[in-house]
Amino acid sequence: MTDTPLTRALLVLAGFSTFAGACDRATGAGEATPLLVPSGARILASGQQSPVSIAVDGTNVYWLTLGTTSKLIPTGKSPYLHSGGQVLACAISGCMNAPLVLASGRTQTDRQLPVPLVTDGTNVYWSDQTPLSAGGLFSCSVDGCNDSPQMIGSALPEAMAIYGGALFWTELAAEVYTCPVSDCGAPTALWSAGNSPCATGVVADASGVYWPTVATESIMKCAAGGCANAPTVVMSTDSAIAGEVAALEQITTDADHVYFTDGNPQIGMILACAKSGCGPQPILLAGGLNAPMAIATDGVDVYWTETGEAFVNGQSINGAGLVRRCAVGGCNGAPVTIASGLTAPVGIAVDDNNVYWAEAGTGAADGRIWIAPK
Repeated sequence: MTDTPLTRALLVLAGFSTFAGACDRATGAGEATPLLVPSGARILASGQQSPVSIAVDGTNVYWLTLGTTSKLIPTGKSPYLHSGGQVLACAISGCMNAPLVLASGRTQTDRQLPVPLVTDGTNVYWSDQTPLSAGGLFSCSVDGCNDSPQMIGSALPEAMAIYGGALFWTELAAEVYTCPVSDCGAPTALWSAGNSPCATGVVADASGVYWPTVATESIMKCAAGGCANAPTVVMSTDSAIAGEVAALEQITTDADHVYFTDGNPQIGMILACAKSGCGPQPILLAGGLNAPMAIATDGVDVYWTETGEAFVNGQSINGAGLVRRCAVGGCNGAPVTIASGLTAPVGIAVDDNNVYWAEAGTGAADGRIWIAPK
């Protein structure tokens, strides 16, 4: 199998992370389907080199690409270096397939996907991860920064959220941090469990900060200002959903609930829990999913991407990915398929009118950024 940005990204998508330990998981086989997208769907940008993250602010769409890939150590289970990545922007109305380059020459090593990328409508924030370093938090104006983004702090986020003028992020060693966007030089630790359980997605709103933990499969909550390293357990570890909750990854919220993915292939799930807590009994919105990845909600529906299983007999699969939705109140276990036949759809975002997703593609500069009416 040839190493390309997306053969490596797809391995990570499917759970073949180069990070060893309790957070690794594996996958198997799957099938591809023809491309089917809804009426009115448009490609805002094509020819993208492995776009894996997406954000919107009502005016523009922003995304991050991985670029090209090489292995840091030629043998064994070792990280791959993604270099030459970009952060780009395109007006929701379109940009004639000529997006604005906010930042180029970005670097990532294998990590949780989507790569952290958020916006507050004034700036775009993301993290770079370089070999043998603490990584970096970067900022660029939504109007551009002459391809010279500002490094605002050193961190190694797995996921990132923004709310109320502050950034929040999780790190692999079961840690959650925050800092004001104006000064991330000395972030505040909201929670630290010390190496295990791993933490992945994160979301923040007026009610607090929420995140899943992987090894114990819990949903945690902390006030944005801190909780003395004693977060509230919103969903407990002994989940009653068929005993199958085993890969909690990404999370989002509306006014009353948190929604989160169990990213397992074939038995993946979309789950919901009241912000006030649901003990060991989250609500199952959809099950039997094939590696759900990113998740978003507008308070009416929950939207997510499914990458599908990345490899069959060592060969990459084109067209196994899906974009789906389910009403927040439930869909009788029968979610609506918005788009199918995609190749590695990763990041997803919604606004009042549209749903957006980043289709990473095969790694041969065939990634695409999509917009579709709800």
